[in-house]
Amino acid sequence: MIDSTTPPLDELVELTDSWSEIHEDYDDLNNDAYDRTVLDCAARLSADPGGESALAWTTGLVLTAPYVAWGEDDDVAPHVKAALEAADRALRDRPCDHDDHPYQEHDAEYDLDLAEFPCQLADESADWDEDHSREQWLCPRNVAGFARIALDIVDPGSVTGIPPRLPLMDRRSIDTLSAILHGYPEPGTEVGEEISSVAFDLRIAGPEDRPGCLLIVMAVTWYAVSDFVDDASLLDELASALEEALPHFADASCTHGTHVQPPGSGPAAVEVGVMLTSPGGRALYEQDFREGRDAPLEHLLCPVALTEIAEESLSALRARHDELRHGGGQ
Repeated sequence: MIDSTTPPLDELVELTDSWSEIHEDYDDLNNDAYDRTVLDCAARLSADPGGESALAWTTGLVLTAPYVAWGEDDDVAPHVKAALEAADRALRDRPCDHDDHPYQEHDAEYDLDLAEFPCQLADESADWDEDHSREQWLCPRNVAGFARIALDIVDPGSVTGIPPRLPLMDRRSIDTLSAILHGYPEPGTEVGEEISSVAFDLRIAGPEDRPGCLLIVMAVTWYAVSDFVDDASLLDELASALEEALPHFADASCTHGTHVQPPGSGPAAVEVGVMLTSPGGRALYEQDFREGRDAPLEHLLCPVALTEIAEESLSALRARHDELRHGGGQ
């Protein structure tokens, strides 16, 4: 029988250290030791999803969720999701008298900080200087909230009622494309494949994701028409994707007198574009919107503004293509 109780403090310290290691090394694919640690944590939560130890095991799954999301092992994710869903069902409707809970203001940048809480909460003699009380941390509804956060990391967009965050793969896309546009691709990056992928994503994008994909193509176009790219076939792929996108904005109209422009630098435009390709990213953009510094979301989604962006990018690509053709490019 799986022991779901909170382990002794010294063992809990070891567990939180192992969870933190997995969190920081999340892109280590098919690590058997990591798999065993994650599955053990999921099994302990599943054994008593509504029990007093649920916060410890849920914390472990929040910390290890990026590894699960990034991994290719289908034997791990289903167990993790089942454990988290069981905890959410068992705890989210429990009565409480708290006005708020820690999970409601928890952002992705603080995920690693969670590792300290199971030990602090298990040791009642430990100093406590957090904004929320021990009782609020241990509240069943708070545990359920963190279970949903872990679920959202593993399966983006699958839950509601938590702070918005970018899917893990989207964060990696921002890093990869930004490095390319800065002129310093990460080691091992196939620049041509990344450019082709951007064009492909625009081709297959649905209505909600198309504006973000178009902004990404705009940003990559600035790079593609520079001296960094001399492969005309890549320009053709981007141009073809734009040509296929334009009919979706046919007969576009709006009531905006002028449009606040998207970011003028490639990396900044890529970041905004990627954010607009997921529900979590769009919610995060609205949450972090800065009046006077950021383009309002309605302007970024405006079909008239998007048409202008597509046409300007297409014109630049065609001009660069002609330049390469007459200059002996590929």
